Amino acid sequence: MSRIVRESSAAVKKSVKLITEGDDTEVDKTVIERLADPLTHMIRNAVDHGLEAAETRVANGKAEQGVVRLRAAHRSGRVVIEVSDDGGGINRDRVKQIAIEKGLIPENVLLSDTEIDNLLFMPGFSTAAEVSNLSGRGVGMDVVRSAIQNLGGRITITSVPGQGTTFSISLPLTLAVLDGMVIDVAGQSVVMPLAAISETMMLGPDELKPLGANSMLVQVRERFLPLIDLAEKLGFSPKRTDFKNCIALLIANDDGQEAAIVIDAIQDQRQVVIKGLQDAYGNIPGVAAATILGDGKIALILDPGDIVVRGIDHTDTAQPQSA
Repeated sequence: MSRIVRESSAAVKKSVKLITEGDDTEVDKTVIERLADPLTHMIRNAVDHGLEAAETRVANGKAEQGVVRLRAAHRSGRVVIEVSDDGGGINRDRVKQIAIEKGLIPENVLLSDTEIDNLLFMPGFSTAAEVSNLSGRGVGMDVVRSAIQNLGGRITITSVPGQGTTFSISLPLTLAVLDGMVIDVAGQSVVMPLAAISETMMLGPDELKPLGANSMLVQVRERFLPLIDLAEKLGFSPKRTDFKNCIALLIANDDGQEAAIVIDAIQDQRQVVIKGLQDAYGNIPGVAAATILGDGKIALILDPGDIVVRGIDHTDTAQPQSA
């Protein structure tokens, strides 16, 4: 972060000192990696918007050199990261006026200091008078807040006129992270836990064996596995009738039961942060949790064990027929 402060202060011709506290605070590696961009943006904002010009600081009885402080600490089972400056504080009258001019709030609305401060998080909001290398390029505090919320965190603002502003980020100490395969199913991106996948294959006519009136088996070397249409099982689309040249993932549950699930495409493999759904939605068949992908879209994380069990339960028990 020292380099960011040096480059930012040089760009706006300000003398700035960075003070760091809590360097020994342990934070999940995934949190650190995903906080890099938000923290960079916040420090640039502190230098550009928070700190006054040298002549203004001297006129107000302050040291010519401004201070940006980066603190990290553990509090109540969470990690708290603060970015603060000893600048002039938020000009709330100006913030409110800009919000009125942009049509974000009614002209005569009464807002508390906290409500005015939170206007800074509205999409597209900026107090920058002109475009610079540090501000006014369409990346605002709304992006910062979204990134922090995606980590299960929250951000608050404390600002005192003439004394400075502190942005405080509170995050879980650790995040549940999953190695997953992002796949396409009926136009939707979903995530299958990588540990459950033993093999991928392209289905050909020789591997497909009808089973009863409504089921299909896949021959994988010396064994036959139930074929599950994942799009139909998740309720995304009606059951397909032709499985030739489709992609299948071979998955297994904890009891060793196996099945082949049909998908449309494989995107990539990546680590995803698990977000629980049970508190809000209860148990969803075939779904374990959700995650937010890099493009901001929500993707379901599948429950391979449940998918296998449900697929086997709905498979006819007759012997495979000749194709």
